[in-house]
Amino acid sequence: MRRLPVIMAVMLFAVEVLIPFSNASHSNEGSGLSSSQMMPSTRFAVSPFDGEDDHPKKDFSIRVNPTSQTILVGETANYAVIVTAIGDFDDKVTLIVRGLTNNMRAKFRPDSEECPFTSTLEIDTDSKTSPGSYALNITGSGKKRTHFTLAILIVVSTGSPSADFSIAASPPSLTIDPGQDARYTVTLTSLNGFSGNISFSLTGAPSNLTSSFDPEEVSLDSKKVAISTLSVSTSQTAAPGTYTLMITGTAEAGGPTHETTVALIHRGAKATLSIAVSTEKLSYDAGESVILFGYVRDPSGPVGDATVSIQVVGQQGPIVHIDYVKTGNDGYYSDSYQLRGDAVVGTYAVYVTASKPGYQDASGHCTFTVGASSTPNVVITDVYLTDMSRNKKTIFRPGETLIVWVEVVNTGADLVDGIVWVQIVNPNGAPIGVYFHMGLIARGQTVRDGFGITLPTDAPLGEYRVMGFVSDMMISEGGKFLTSKQEQFKVS
Repeated sequence: MRRLPVIMAVMLFAVEVLIPFSNASHSNEGSGLSSSQMMPSTRFAVSPFDGEDDHPKKDFSIRVNPTSQTILVGETANYAVIVTAIGDFDDKVTLIVRGLTNNMRAKFRPDSEECPFTSTLEIDTDSKTSPGSYALNITGSGKKRTHFTLAILIVVSTGSPSADFSIAASPPSLTIDPGQDARYTVTLTSLNGFSGNISFSLTGAPSNLTSSFDPEEVSLDSKKVAISTLSVSTSQTAAPGTYTLMITGTAEAGGPTHETTVALIHRGAKATLSIAVSTEKLSYDAGESVILFGYVRDPSGPVGDATVSIQVVGQQGPIVHIDYVKTGNDGYYSDSYQLRGDAVVGTYAVYVTASKPGYQDASGHCTFTVGASSTPNVVITDVYLTDMSRNKKTIFRPGETLIVWVEVVNTGADLVDGIVWVQIVNPNGAPIGVYFHMGLIARGQTVRDGFGITLPTDAPLGEYRVMGFVSDMMISEGGKFLTSKQEQFKVS
Protein backbone atom coordinates (compact mmCIF):
# COMPACT_ATOMS: atom_id res chain seq x y z
CA MET A 1 0.00 0.00 0.00
CA ARG A 2 2.83 2.42 0.70
CA ARG A 3 3.96 2.29 -2.97
CA LEU A 4 0.44 2.85 -4.28
CA PRO A 5 0.35 6.67 -4.16
CA VAL A 6 3.62 6.99 -6.12
CA ILE A 7 2.56 4.51 -8.78
CA MET A 8 -0.84 6.11 -9.15
CA ALA A 9 0.58 9.63 -9.28
CA VAL A 10 2.60 8.83 -12.40
CA MET A 11 -0.21 7.01 -14.21
CA LEU A 12 -2.94 9.45 -13.26
CA PHE A 13 -0.89 12.37 -14.56
CA ALA A 14 -0.85 10.72 -17.98
CA VAL A 15 -4.53 9.81 -18.08
CA GLU A 16 -5.68 13.18 -16.76
CA VAL A 17 -3.88 14.97 -19.58
CA LEU A 18 -4.71 12.56 -22.39
CA ILE A 19 -8.25 11.32 -21.74
CA PRO A 20 -11.29 13.62 -21.86
CA PHE A 21 -14.22 13.60 -19.50
CA SER A 22 -17.29 11.49 -20.22
CA ASN A 23 -20.55 11.18 -18.34
CA ALA A 24 -21.45 8.41 -15.89
CA SER A 25 -24.41 8.20 -13.55
CA HIS A 26 -24.14 9.54 -10.01
CA SER A 27 -26.45 9.41 -7.05
CA ASN A 28 -26.06 11.48 -3.90
CA GLU A 29 -28.04 10.57 -0.79
CA GLY A 30 -28.63 12.06 2.65
CA SER A 31 -25.78 14.37 3.55
CA GLY A 32 -23.86 13.47 0.37
CA LEU A 33 -22.41 15.81 -2.19
CA SER A 34 -24.71 18.31 -3.86
CA SER A 35 -24.91 18.43 -7.63
CA SER A 36 -23.43 21.92 -7.58
CA GLN A 37 -20.33 20.52 -5.89
CA MET A 38 -19.85 17.56 -8.21
CA MET A 39 -17.61 17.05 -11.20
CA PRO A 40 -18.90 14.54 -13.82
CA SER A 41 -17.50 11.04 -13.53
CA THR A 42 -14.48 10.33 -15.66
CA ARG A 43 -13.66 6.96 -17.20
CA PHE A 44 -10.05 6.09 -18.03
CA ALA A 45 -8.95 3.72 -20.78
CA VAL A 46 -6.02 2.54 -18.69
CA SER A 47 -5.80 1.81 -14.99
CA PRO A 48 -3.97 4.15 -12.60
CA PHE A 49 -3.85 1.36 -10.02
CA ASP A 50 -1.45 -1.07 -11.75
CA GLY A 51 1.76 -2.14 -10.01
CA GLU A 52 5.29 -2.01 -11.33
CA ASP A 53 6.97 -4.85 -13.18
CA ASP A 54 9.65 -6.84 -11.43
CA HIS A 55 12.72 -7.40 -13.57
CA PRO A 56 14.85 -10.47 -12.75
CA LYS A 57 18.62 -10.15 -12.52
CA LYS A 58 20.38 -10.49 -15.89
CA ASP A 59 23.39 -12.79 -15.84
CA PHE A 60 24.75 -16.05 -17.22
CA SER A 61 26.42 -19.22 -15.94
CA ILE A 62 28.98 -21.54 -17.52
CA ARG A 63 29.46 -25.32 -17.14
CA VAL A 64 31.60 -27.97 -18.81
CA ASN A 65 30.83 -31.59 -19.73
CA PRO A 66 32.61 -33.79 -18.87
CA THR A 67 34.46 -32.25 -15.96
CA SER A 68 37.31 -34.76 -16.40
CA GLN A 69 38.52 -37.13 -19.13
CA THR A 70 41.57 -39.23 -20.03
CA ILE A 71 43.26 -39.46 -23.46
CA LEU A 72 46.47 -40.89 -24.92
CA VAL A 73 49.37 -38.68 -25.91
CA GLY A 74 48.64 -37.30 -29.41
CA GLU A 75 44.87 -37.74 -29.20
CA THR A 76 42.09 -35.14 -29.11
CA ALA A 77 39.78 -34.38 -26.16
CA ASN A 78 36.31 -32.89 -26.58
CA TYR A 79 34.34 -30.90 -24.01
CA ALA A 80 30.88 -29.35 -24.20
CA VAL A 81 30.85 -25.81 -22.78
CA ILE A 82 27.29 -24.92 -21.75
CA VAL A 83 26.44 -21.22 -21.39
CA THR A 84 23.07 -20.68 -19.69
CA ALA A 85 21.07 -17.43 -19.42
CA ILE A 86 19.85 -16.15 -16.06
CA GLY A 87 16.82 -13.88 -16.27
CA ASP A 88 16.47 -12.54 -19.80
CA PHE A 89 20.21 -12.19 -20.42
CA ASP A 90 20.80 -12.43 -24.18
CA ASP A 91 24.13 -10.64 -24.71
CA LYS A 92 27.10 -12.16 -26.50
CA VAL A 93 29.51 -14.29 -24.45
CA THR A 94 33.10 -14.93 -25.62
CA LEU A 95 34.99 -18.07 -24.53
CA ILE A 96 38.71 -18.59 -23.89
CA VAL A 97 40.70 -21.39 -22.21
CA ARG A 98 43.84 -21.18 -20.10
CA GLY A 99 46.14 -23.90 -18.73
CA LEU A 100 47.40 -25.38 -22.02
CA THR A 101 51.05 -26.30 -22.66
CA ASN A 102 52.99 -25.45 -25.82
CA ASN A 103 52.16 -28.88 -27.23
CA MET A 104 48.40 -28.41 -26.99
CA ARG A 105 46.04 -26.52 -29.26
CA ALA A 106 42.48 -25.46 -28.44
CA LYS A 107 39.53 -24.52 -30.60
CA PHE A 108 35.97 -23.48 -29.65
CA ARG A 109 33.09 -24.04 -32.09
CA PRO A 110 31.73 -21.36 -31.70
CA ASP A 111 34.01 -19.18 -29.57
CA SER A 112 31.43 -16.38 -29.26
CA GLU A 113 27.64 -16.41 -29.43
CA GLU A 114 24.53 -14.77 -27.99
CA CYS A 115 23.42 -16.44 -24.77
CA PRO A 116 22.27 -19.19 -24.30
CA PHE A 117 24.33 -21.61 -26.39
CA THR A 118 26.56 -24.70 -26.26
CA SER A 119 30.08 -24.73 -27.67
CA THR A 120 32.41 -27.66 -28.45
CA LEU A 121 35.95 -27.27 -27.09
CA GLU A 122 38.56 -29.43 -28.86
CA ILE A 123 41.96 -29.92 -27.21
CA ASP A 124 44.53 -31.38 -29.60
CA THR A 125 47.74 -32.89 -28.18
CA ASP A 126 50.86 -33.89 -30.13
CA SER A 127 53.48 -36.60 -29.61
CA LYS A 128 55.59 -34.28 -27.46
CA THR A 129 52.83 -33.58 -24.92
CA SER A 130 53.99 -34.58 -21.45
CA PRO A 131 51.78 -37.12 -19.65
CA GLY A 132 50.06 -35.67 -16.61
CA SER A 133 46.94 -34.00 -15.27
CA TYR A 134 46.07 -30.52 -16.54
CA ALA A 135 43.56 -28.07 -15.05
CA LEU A 136 41.86 -26.08 -17.81
CA ASN A 137 40.31 -22.73 -16.90
CA ILE A 138 37.41 -22.04 -19.28
CA THR A 139 36.27 -18.42 -19.03
CA GLY A 140 33.22 -16.73 -20.52
CA SER A 141 33.08 -12.94 -20.77
CA GLY A 142 29.85 -11.06 -21.45
CA LYS A 143 28.61 -7.52 -21.06
CA LYS A 144 30.13 -6.37 -17.75
CA ARG A 145 30.13 -10.00 -16.48
CA THR A 146 32.72 -12.80 -16.43
CA HIS A 147 32.40 -16.38 -15.18
CA PHE A 148 34.66 -19.43 -15.35
CA THR A 149 34.64 -23.17 -14.76
CA LEU A 150 37.36 -25.83 -14.51
CA ALA A 151 37.88 -29.02 -16.50
CA ILE A 152 40.50 -31.71 -15.96
CA LEU A 153 42.45 -33.29 -18.83
CA ILE A 154 44.48 -36.39 -18.01
CA VAL A 155 47.07 -37.36 -20.64
CA VAL A 156 48.62 -40.87 -20.42
CA SER A 157 51.37 -42.45 -22.52
CA THR A 158 50.23 -46.08 -22.36
CA GLY A 159 46.99 -48.00 -22.33
CA SER A 160 43.90 -47.50 -24.41
CA PRO A 161 41.13 -45.42 -22.78
CA SER A 162 37.80 -46.93 -23.77
CA ALA A 163 35.37 -45.15 -26.04
CA ASP A 164 32.62 -43.60 -23.95
CA PHE A 165 30.36 -40.59 -23.61
CA SER A 166 29.42 -38.15 -20.85
CA ILE A 167 26.07 -36.56 -20.05
CA ALA A 168 25.18 -33.24 -18.40
CA ALA A 169 22.02 -31.18 -18.00
CA SER A 170 21.57 -27.44 -17.60
CA PRO A 171 20.39 -25.52 -15.69
CA PRO A 172 20.98 -27.65 -12.58
CA SER A 173 17.79 -26.31 -10.98
CA LEU A 174 14.59 -24.60 -12.11
CA THR A 175 11.79 -23.04 -10.07
CA ILE A 176 8.36 -22.83 -11.68
CA ASP A 177 4.77 -21.94 -10.80
CA PRO A 178 1.70 -24.13 -11.39
CA GLY A 179 0.91 -24.61 -15.07
CA GLN A 180 4.38 -23.59 -16.24
CA ASP A 181 6.84 -25.75 -18.18
CA ALA A 182 10.46 -26.44 -17.22
CA ARG A 183 13.05 -26.97 -19.95
CA TYR A 184 16.52 -28.44 -19.48
CA THR A 185 19.28 -28.80 -22.07
CA VAL A 186 20.80 -32.30 -22.04
CA THR A 187 24.30 -32.37 -23.53
CA LEU A 188 26.18 -35.54 -24.60
CA THR A 189 29.90 -35.47 -25.33
CA SER A 190 31.86 -38.15 -27.21
CA LEU A 191 34.95 -39.43 -25.40
CA ASN A 192 37.84 -41.26 -27.07
CA GLY A 193 36.15 -41.64 -30.42
CA PHE A 194 32.80 -42.93 -29.22
CA SER A 195 30.02 -43.04 -31.81
CA GLY A 196 26.54 -44.46 -31.69
CA ASN A 197 22.90 -43.75 -30.86
CA ILE A 198 21.86 -42.83 -27.33
CA SER A 199 18.27 -42.88 -26.00
CA PHE A 200 16.90 -41.07 -22.94
CA SER A 201 14.71 -41.90 -19.97
CA LEU A 202 13.59 -39.93 -16.93
CA THR A 203 12.86 -40.99 -13.35
CA GLY A 204 11.90 -39.03 -10.25
CA ALA A 205 9.02 -37.01 -11.74
CA PRO A 206 5.71 -37.30 -9.85
CA SER A 207 2.76 -38.88 -11.64
CA ASN A 208 0.96 -35.55 -12.27
CA LEU A 209 3.91 -34.14 -14.25
CA THR A 210 4.47 -35.05 -17.91
CA SER A 211 7.87 -35.08 -19.61
CA SER A 212 9.36 -35.50 -23.07
CA PHE A 213 12.76 -35.38 -24.82
CA ASP A 214 13.29 -33.63 -28.15
CA PRO A 215 14.79 -35.53 -29.85
CA GLU A 216 14.11 -38.79 -28.01
CA GLU A 217 17.35 -40.28 -29.39
CA VAL A 218 20.59 -38.60 -30.52
CA SER A 219 23.56 -39.81 -32.52
CA LEU A 220 27.18 -39.03 -31.72
CA ASP A 221 28.36 -40.50 -35.02
CA SER A 222 30.71 -37.90 -36.58
CA LYS A 223 29.54 -35.42 -33.91
CA LYS A 224 31.55 -34.55 -30.84
CA VAL A 225 28.57 -33.01 -29.01
CA ALA A 226 24.84 -33.73 -29.30
CA ILE A 227 21.94 -31.96 -27.56
CA SER A 228 18.38 -32.87 -26.56
CA THR A 229 15.79 -30.75 -24.71
CA LEU A 230 13.92 -32.17 -21.74
CA SER A 231 10.50 -30.54 -21.21
CA VAL A 232 8.56 -31.08 -17.99
CA SER A 233 4.94 -29.88 -17.93
CA THR A 234 3.03 -29.16 -14.73
CA SER A 235 -0.66 -28.70 -14.01
CA GLN A 236 -2.41 -26.07 -11.91
CA THR A 237 -3.08 -28.74 -9.27
CA ALA A 238 0.44 -30.19 -9.08
CA ALA A 239 1.65 -30.46 -5.49
CA PRO A 240 4.42 -28.10 -4.38
CA GLY A 241 7.80 -29.60 -3.60
CA THR A 242 11.38 -30.14 -4.75
CA TYR A 243 11.88 -33.07 -7.12
CA THR A 244 15.18 -34.67 -8.12
CA LEU A 245 14.91 -35.75 -11.75
CA MET A 246 17.37 -38.39 -12.98
CA ILE A 247 18.14 -38.25 -16.70
CA THR A 248 19.62 -41.47 -18.09
CA GLY A 249 21.39 -41.83 -21.43
CA THR A 250 21.73 -45.40 -22.74
CA ALA A 251 23.87 -46.34 -25.73
CA GLU A 252 22.50 -48.90 -28.20
CA ALA A 253 23.53 -52.55 -28.35
CA GLY A 254 24.44 -52.84 -24.69
CA GLY A 255 26.81 -49.84 -24.72
CA PRO A 256 27.59 -47.64 -21.74
CA THR A 257 24.90 -45.93 -19.65
CA HIS A 258 25.31 -42.67 -17.74
CA GLU A 259 23.06 -40.51 -15.55
CA THR A 260 22.83 -36.91 -14.47
CA THR A 261 20.38 -35.18 -12.16
CA VAL A 262 18.58 -31.84 -12.10
CA ALA A 263 16.25 -30.28 -9.54
CA LEU A 264 12.71 -29.11 -10.22
CA ILE A 265 11.28 -26.79 -7.57
CA HIS A 266 7.51 -26.52 -7.93
CA ARG A 267 6.10 -23.68 -5.88
CA GLY A 268 2.58 -25.04 -6.04
CA ALA A 269 -0.60 -23.04 -6.10
CA LYS A 270 -0.67 -20.12 -3.67
CA ALA A 271 -4.09 -18.84 -2.85
CA THR A 272 -4.37 -15.11 -2.34
CA LEU A 273 -5.32 -13.92 1.14
CA SER A 274 -7.49 -10.90 1.78
CA ILE A 275 -7.61 -8.99 5.05
CA ALA A 276 -10.07 -6.49 6.44
CA VAL A 277 -9.43 -4.25 9.45
CA SER A 278 -11.67 -1.85 11.36
CA THR A 279 -11.69 -0.05 14.69
CA GLU A 280 -14.63 -0.26 17.08
CA LYS A 281 -15.12 3.50 16.72
CA LEU A 282 -13.94 6.04 14.18
CA SER A 283 -12.99 8.59 16.85
CA TYR A 284 -11.48 8.23 20.36
CA ASP A 285 -10.45 10.47 23.23
CA ALA A 286 -6.98 10.44 24.79
CA GLY A 287 -6.69 7.67 27.41
CA GLU A 288 -9.33 5.44 25.81
CA SER A 289 -8.74 1.84 24.71
CA VAL A 290 -8.66 1.35 20.95
CA ILE A 291 -10.20 -1.94 19.86
CA LEU A 292 -9.46 -3.13 16.34
CA PHE A 293 -10.56 -6.31 14.59
CA GLY A 294 -11.01 -7.92 11.22
CA TYR A 295 -11.11 -11.07 9.13
CA VAL A 296 -8.66 -12.99 6.96
CA ARG A 297 -10.07 -14.94 4.02
CA ASP A 298 -9.09 -16.72 0.85
CA PRO A 299 -11.33 -17.29 -2.18
CA SER A 300 -12.95 -20.30 -0.48
CA GLY A 301 -13.70 -18.70 2.89
CA PRO A 302 -12.18 -17.88 6.31
CA VAL A 303 -8.51 -18.70 6.96
CA GLY A 304 -7.56 -19.84 10.45
CA ASP A 305 -4.12 -19.79 12.09
CA ALA A 306 -2.92 -16.91 9.92
CA THR A 307 -0.45 -14.47 11.48
CA VAL A 308 -1.58 -10.84 11.48
CA SER A 309 1.05 -8.18 12.13
CA ILE A 310 -0.36 -4.88 13.39
CA GLN A 311 1.18 -1.42 13.50
CA VAL A 312 -0.52 1.77 14.65
CA VAL A 313 1.12 4.99 13.47
CA GLY A 314 0.40 8.26 15.27
CA GLN A 315 -0.50 11.68 13.92
CA GLN A 316 3.12 12.84 13.81
CA GLY A 317 4.54 9.64 12.32
CA PRO A 318 5.84 7.52 15.24
CA ILE A 319 4.74 3.90 15.69
CA VAL A 320 2.66 3.89 18.85
CA HIS A 321 1.67 0.21 18.92
CA ILE A 322 2.97 -3.09 17.46
CA ASP A 323 1.46 -6.55 17.94
CA TYR A 324 1.15 -9.99 16.35
CA VAL A 325 -2.02 -12.03 16.63
CA LYS A 326 -3.43 -15.26 15.17
CA THR A 327 -6.76 -15.75 13.46
CA GLY A 328 -9.25 -18.26 14.82
CA ASN A 329 -10.91 -20.99 12.77
CA ASP A 330 -13.46 -18.41 11.61
CA GLY A 331 -10.70 -16.14 10.29
CA TYR A 332 -11.41 -13.52 12.97
CA TYR A 333 -8.70 -11.60 14.84
CA SER A 334 -8.74 -8.73 17.32
CA ASP A 335 -6.37 -6.54 19.28
CA SER A 336 -6.52 -3.58 21.63
CA TYR A 337 -4.25 -1.01 23.23
CA GLN A 338 -4.73 2.05 25.43
CA LEU A 339 -4.05 5.55 24.20
CA ARG A 340 -1.79 7.66 26.39
CA GLY A 341 -3.42 10.38 28.44
CA ASP A 342 -1.43 12.94 26.46
CA ALA A 343 -2.02 11.30 23.08
CA VAL A 344 -1.55 13.78 20.24
CA VAL A 345 -4.80 14.97 18.67
CA GLY A 346 -5.14 13.97 15.02
CA THR A 347 -5.53 11.07 12.62
CA TYR A 348 -3.93 7.68 13.37
CA ALA A 349 -3.37 4.86 10.84
CA VAL A 350 -3.62 1.11 11.46
CA TYR A 351 -1.58 -1.13 9.09
CA VAL A 352 -2.10 -4.90 9.05
CA THR A 353 -0.45 -7.73 7.11
CA ALA A 354 -1.75 -11.31 7.00
CA SER A 355 0.59 -14.22 6.23
CA LYS A 356 0.43 -17.99 6.25
CA PRO A 357 2.61 -20.68 4.62
CA GLY A 358 1.24 -21.60 1.21
CA TYR A 359 -0.48 -18.23 0.71
CA GLN A 360 0.43 -14.88 -0.74
CA ASP A 361 0.55 -12.15 1.91
CA ALA A 362 -2.21 -9.56 2.08
CA SER A 363 -2.17 -6.04 3.50
CA GLY A 364 -4.80 -3.55 4.61
CA HIS A 365 -5.20 -0.42 6.64
CA CYS A 366 -7.74 1.87 8.28
CA THR A 367 -7.65 5.12 10.23
CA PHE A 368 -9.21 6.67 13.32
CA THR A 369 -9.03 10.07 15.00
CA VAL A 370 -8.06 11.11 18.49
CA GLY A 371 -9.89 14.22 19.66
CA ALA A 372 -11.01 16.89 17.22
CA SER A 373 -8.58 16.25 14.39
CA SER A 374 -7.31 19.19 12.35
CA THR A 375 -6.87 16.86 9.37
CA PRO A 376 -9.47 14.80 7.51
CA ASN A 377 -10.04 11.21 8.64
CA VAL A 378 -11.83 9.53 5.77
CA VAL A 379 -12.81 5.85 5.89
CA ILE A 380 -14.64 3.79 3.28
CA THR A 381 -17.10 1.84 5.41
CA ASP A 382 -18.77 -0.12 2.61
CA VAL A 383 -18.52 -1.01 -1.08
CA TYR A 384 -21.47 -2.88 -2.57
CA LEU A 385 -23.30 -3.39 -5.86
CA THR A 386 -26.96 -3.10 -6.92
CA ASP A 387 -29.03 -3.28 -10.07
CA MET A 388 -30.71 -0.17 -11.43
CA SER A 389 -33.59 -0.66 -8.96
CA ARG A 390 -31.08 -0.54 -6.08
CA ASN A 391 -31.49 -4.19 -5.21
CA LYS A 392 -28.21 -5.56 -3.85
CA LYS A 393 -26.66 -8.15 -6.15
CA THR A 394 -23.38 -10.00 -6.56
CA ILE A 395 -24.10 -11.80 -9.85
CA PHE A 396 -24.63 -9.98 -13.16
CA ARG A 397 -24.87 -10.82 -16.84
CA PRO A 398 -22.72 -9.52 -19.74
CA GLY A 399 -24.26 -6.29 -21.04
CA GLU A 400 -26.13 -5.59 -17.76
CA THR A 401 -25.93 -2.19 -16.05
CA LEU A 402 -24.93 -2.16 -12.40
CA ILE A 403 -24.32 0.51 -9.77
CA VAL A 404 -21.24 0.46 -7.55
CA TRP A 405 -21.91 2.20 -4.22
CA VAL A 406 -19.09 3.56 -2.07
CA GLU A 407 -19.94 4.75 1.45
CA VAL A 408 -17.44 7.18 3.00
CA VAL A 409 -17.32 8.59 6.55
CA ASN A 410 -15.19 11.56 7.64
CA THR A 411 -14.57 11.99 11.39
CA GLY A 412 -11.80 14.58 10.95
CA ALA A 413 -11.58 18.04 9.44
CA ASP A 414 -13.41 18.92 6.23
CA LEU A 415 -12.00 17.28 3.10
CA VAL A 416 -12.39 19.93 0.41
CA ASP A 417 -12.52 18.60 -3.14
CA GLY A 418 -12.27 15.02 -1.93
CA ILE A 419 -12.25 12.48 -4.77
CA VAL A 420 -13.96 9.10 -4.63
CA TRP A 421 -12.56 6.59 -7.13
CA VAL A 422 -13.86 3.24 -8.38
CA GLN A 423 -11.99 0.68 -10.47
CA ILE A 424 -13.37 -2.61 -11.85
CA VAL A 425 -10.96 -5.40 -12.87
CA ASN A 426 -12.10 -8.40 -14.92
CA PRO A 427 -11.08 -12.06 -14.28
CA ASN A 428 -8.10 -11.63 -16.61
CA GLY A 429 -6.68 -8.84 -14.44
CA ALA A 430 -7.51 -6.10 -16.96
CA PRO A 431 -9.31 -2.93 -15.79
CA ILE A 432 -12.63 -2.37 -17.57
CA GLY A 433 -13.17 1.10 -16.11
CA VAL A 434 -11.87 3.72 -13.70
CA TYR A 435 -14.30 6.42 -12.52
CA PHE A 436 -14.26 9.30 -10.02
CA HIS A 437 -16.50 11.91 -8.36
CA MET A 438 -15.23 15.09 -6.71
CA GLY A 439 -16.72 17.24 -3.95
CA LEU A 440 -16.68 18.32 -0.29
CA ILE A 441 -16.72 15.61 2.39
CA ALA A 442 -17.36 17.58 5.57
CA ARG A 443 -16.51 16.72 9.19
CA GLY A 444 -18.99 14.21 10.57
CA GLN A 445 -20.46 13.60 7.12
CA THR A 446 -21.38 10.26 5.57
CA VAL A 447 -21.27 10.26 1.77
CA ARG A 448 -22.73 7.52 -0.40
CA ASP A 449 -21.59 7.75 -4.04
CA GLY A 450 -23.08 5.66 -6.85
CA PHE A 451 -21.33 4.85 -10.12
CA GLY A 452 -23.45 3.47 -12.97
CA ILE A 453 -21.51 1.06 -15.17
CA THR A 454 -22.64 -1.07 -18.11
CA LEU A 455 -20.74 -4.32 -18.58
CA PRO A 456 -19.54 -5.08 -22.13
CA THR A 457 -21.70 -7.57 -24.01
CA ASP A 458 -18.61 -9.72 -24.48
CA ALA A 459 -17.49 -9.41 -20.83
CA PRO A 460 -15.55 -12.54 -19.79
CA LEU A 461 -17.30 -14.75 -17.26
CA GLY A 462 -15.87 -15.15 -13.77
CA GLU A 463 -14.95 -13.18 -10.64
CA TYR A 464 -14.54 -9.39 -10.90
CA ARG A 465 -12.91 -7.07 -8.34
CA VAL A 466 -14.31 -3.66 -7.43
CA MET A 467 -11.92 -1.29 -5.65
CA GLY A 468 -12.90 1.99 -4.03
CA PHE A 469 -10.37 4.71 -3.14
CA VAL A 470 -10.55 8.24 -1.70
CA SER A 471 -7.90 10.89 -2.40
CA ASP A 472 -7.54 14.42 -1.06
CA MET A 473 -6.99 15.94 -4.53
CA MET A 474 -5.93 14.93 -8.03
CA ILE A 475 -2.84 12.75 -7.75
CA SER A 476 -1.05 14.66 -10.52
CA GLU A 477 -1.43 17.78 -8.35
CA GLY A 478 0.28 16.18 -5.37
CA GLY A 479 -2.70 14.40 -3.84
CA LYS A 480 -2.54 11.11 -1.96
CA PHE A 481 -4.89 8.22 -1.32
CA LEU A 482 -6.41 8.18 2.15
CA THR A 483 -8.40 4.95 2.27
CA SER A 484 -9.41 1.98 0.13
CA LYS A 485 -11.73 -1.00 0.18
CA GLN A 486 -12.59 -3.74 -2.30
CA GLU A 487 -15.42 -6.12 -3.08
CA GLN A 488 -16.12 -8.88 -5.60
CA PHE A 489 -18.92 -9.80 -7.95
CA LYS A 490 -19.49 -12.48 -10.57
CA VAL A 491 -20.46 -12.31 -14.22
CA SER A 492 -22.14 -15.49 -15.42
